[in-house]
Amino acid sequence: MKILVSFKPNKNHDNFEGTRMRKCIKGSLELNGINYTNTKVDFFDVAHLISPIEEDEIKEIKENKAPVVVSALYTEDDPDACFLEYDREKKLSLLSSKGLKFLQKVDLILVPCESAKELLINNGVTTPINVVSAGVNLSRFDFTKETEKSLFYRYYGENPNKKLVIAVGEYNPKMEGITSFVNAAKKCPNAMFYYIGRLTLKTRVNMKFRTLKHSLPKNVKFVDVPPDDIYRSALLNASIFMIPGYKKAGVTSIVEAMAAKTQIIARRSAIFDGLLEDGVTAHMGEFSETLASLTRDYLEGKIKPTILQAYNEVTSHTLEVLGGELIKEYQFAINKMNRSDLK
Repeated sequence: MKILVSFKPNKNHDNFEGTRMRKCIKGSLELNGINYTNTKVDFFDVAHLISPIEEDEIKEIKENKAPVVVSALYTEDDPDACFLEYDREKKLSLLSSKGLKFLQKVDLILVPCESAKELLINNGVTTPINVVSAGVNLSRFDFTKETEKSLFYRYYGENPNKKLVIAVGEYNPKMEGITSFVNAAKKCPNAMFYYIGRLTLKTRVNMKFRTLKHSLPKNVKFVDVPPDDIYRSALLNASIFMIPGYKKAGVTSIVEAMAAKTQIIARRSAIFDGLLEDGVTAHMGEFSETLASLTRDYLEGKIKPTILQAYNEVTSHTLEVLGGELIKEYQFAINKMNRSDLK
């Protein structure tokens, strides 16, 4: 069996969630002895896609008589690999029209949990959907060299003695979630707060963004997505991985934070049901004031960490396990296509 593992990332941001997930898929296949290719001109049995921007690939793939498997709702913090949009009136994360059109053309959809499957079905998806937990390369977050772990502080010129809080997400015109992040920083003036996302020219000149920047406390930084080693260093050094947004958060980033033994503090509605458990693998609250208070209380040692429970949970999501699950799903897709050809 050979798998086409495809993804068209933004060339200037090839270390964001979509590409990190693609590397996990490839690594899981290698560990299970499965060959893969990056090009459609090669022979392959199954195509594994992860983004709606790959829709134009489907027709050519199916001409090669190969089924198309898609991983959806794992990388919602990456603008190039997300399927959802946030409806401000309904206060819900909904499947985008582009995402629906794409998913209706494929043969099998993989999602990280049952609630993600329900969301797609409720948004009109009729393609078969199976649940496969997000995989994570645990070795990426096992730094034994202090020079590697300290990369973040040297890269940004920060004081390594200060506690660090990071968040990952989109910079959007409504600034959803970002104001909550800033309010938490105001309550914790002795800690550093880094918000990481795709900082485009359009974002930089956005008037609301500029207005917010003028009122920022000095301990808040908005930064572009850094190189992968710097991002890993940030996770390893962060006291808190905060999820302040309203739209469903990227599962890939969540499991990486768990693997890095970083405390997760999240807006409850941004987390798929069943993915995290409040007080066990994360601390969660719905209101911005609650998130700010949880952040302050955790940094001051007033609430217990859930780091070890979260890490123990994510150790069952290894690449070896992911690869075994993917092989089963690929065979399911192949069998489904063969049955269709017989009709």
